[in-house]
Amino acid sequence: MGILLIYPKFPDTFWSFKHLLKFIDKKTTSPPLGLLTVAAMLPPGWLKKY
Repeated sequence: MGILLIYPKFPDTFWSFKHLLKFIDKKTTSPPLGLLTVAAMLPPGWLKKY
């Protein structure tokens, strides 16, 4: 069995800190914790794609 985990794009706001990402050389300020939680709860034999 397999699952594709999709993180939706959210609109930019002041609190997204997107303007700071170019200074710290990162793509995002925080990982998608909901997807990480779901991925951790899946059975170990499942194929996970992000």
